[in-house]
Formats: sequence, C-alpha cells, structure tokens
Amino acid sequence: MILIPTPQEFSYKELIKFLSRNEKECLHRIKDDTIYKVLEIENELVLFSVSFDNGLVVRIHTENQSPFVNDIIKNYIEDWFDLTADLKSFYEIARQDTILHQLCQKYHGLRMVGMPNLFESLIWSVIGQQINLNFAYSLKQRLVQSFGKSITFEGQTFYALPTPETLACLQIEDFRPYQFSKGKAQYIINISKAFAEGTISQQNLSLLSYDEIKQQLTAIKGVGNWTANYSMMKSLKSYDAFPVEDVGLHNAIKNQYGLEAKPTIADLHQMSTQWIGWRGYATFYFWHSLLG
Repeated sequence: MILIPTPQEFSYKELIKFLSRNEKECLHRIKDDTIYKVLEIENELVLFSVSFDNGLVVRIHTENQSPFVNDIIKNYIEDWFDLTADLKSFYEIARQDTILHQLCQKYHGLRMVGMPNLFESLIWSVIGQQINLNFAYSLKQRLVQSFGKSITFEGQTFYALPTPETLACLQIEDFRPYQFSKGKAQYIINISKAFAEGTISQQNLSLLSYDEIKQQLTAIKGVGNWTANYSMMKSLKSYDAFPVEDVGLHNAIKNQYGLEAKPTIADLHQMSTQWIGWRGYATFYFWHSLLG
C-alpha cells in the first residue's frame, strides 16, 4: 500500500466527478469511489487502485510489485491529479473575474486531471477532433480494446493504452472496421511513428519553451493549434496553454456568462487577459462546469 498526502486545496469528490464523466471511458474504471487503472511498466501490466482516506490510498493488485514500480505509480498519480500545482495562486488570479471566481469557489480543490503520457493526450485529441464527445469515447474504446493489452481482475477486464510502437505498425485499412476516418487514422499513425522513432520525446520537450514545444508538436501532420495546446496543458504542465478553439470552452463561457451567442476567438483572447499564467486551468474549470 502506498499513501500519498494531498494538499489542502484538493477535492476527491470533484476528481471522481470528472473521471466519471463518460461511461465509455476505457483507460480507468471507478467502483464505489475507487479508481482502477492499468499501466504498462517495462513490458508488464500493473493494475492499481486509488481511494481516499485523509489522503490517497494506493494499492497494487498485480504481483509485479517493487520499490521501482511503486515509485513509478506514485509519480504517475501525483502527475495525473496535479498534486503539486499552487492552486492558491490560481485562485488569486481568478478573483479578477467574477464568474471564474465563483467557479473556483464551487469546485474548490479541483485539480487539473491530466494525462501524464503525452502520447495519450495527442491521440485522444486527434480522436476527438470535429466529432461529438460521446462518439469520440466510442472510437477511443475501440482503439484501446482492439490494440491495447489487457488484464483481468475479479472478473473484470482492464486495458492499457496501446504503445506507439503498436499503433505505428498499423495501416489506414486497419482502422476502417472501427469507423475511423482516413484522416484520423493517418494522424494517429503519424503521431505514433513520431514517438516510436524518437522524433518526439516527452522528456526532451519538457525542457523546451512553450513556443519551442508548440513548434515541434505542430510539425506532426494532424497536430494543430488546439491539439498542441490541449496536450501541453494536460501532459506538460503548461498552465497557460490555451485551447481557444475548443467548442466545449465556447459553450461553457456562453452558459456561465449568460451570453446570447458563443464567444468568438477574439472575445476569448480578450476575456483571458484576466487569466494570464493560468488560462489552461481556467479552461479546465469552465469545462468542468459543463458537468453541472
């Protein structure tokens, strides 16, 4: 068992609410407020669970336990739930915007639920491009269950994300039975090859500036401004990355500010001047408001 202390500004309730947002999610499962997830570590699948009891309580349910594995799981969870972010600074910035401040009070302690694996966030971004969220989850489910490894525990099957090497070997035709468009299939292959061949390295990118990271990501065909910013905020801790083209953000802003129409890109850039330094976090809170 691993115990991970949580900051004062932390809400497990809002975390579970976010992670439960779609029943088709296939890379984690929640049962009785306990989160189950599989990671592939050194070619072996490790199933772990996370619950809350005055801190995060982590249990590993596979036999491949070691200090090395424990450290990877612990670091992954701290990254996944963004436990090191200084939410007090974000909340101070949010005071400049009455609506955002109200959301921060309503969802106090909500931390950006990230994707520690940059490859995952890029693939998910491509899957979700220009389709509704429910269908995006269906496509993700098909991809993961068709090409990812799995493990069975207490009669339930848990899946790991397919590796870049696995997806890089596929052809466009391999995606057709699962209703992927030709474009999405090619973009997923492009991203997978970039990681498998070492053209893109999450470790190397983490050392670069915002503009340098964005330049490298958008050099991959299929990765545009929205995908790059989404992945930077979810995987690389770029708290000011701003996926300004996001439809969900537009809807949330319209709802929260009582606007007659969705804001324009120019409107959002103007509004976001009050959130500088934390525009990614502000975006995440507005997304969360869509859940109620």
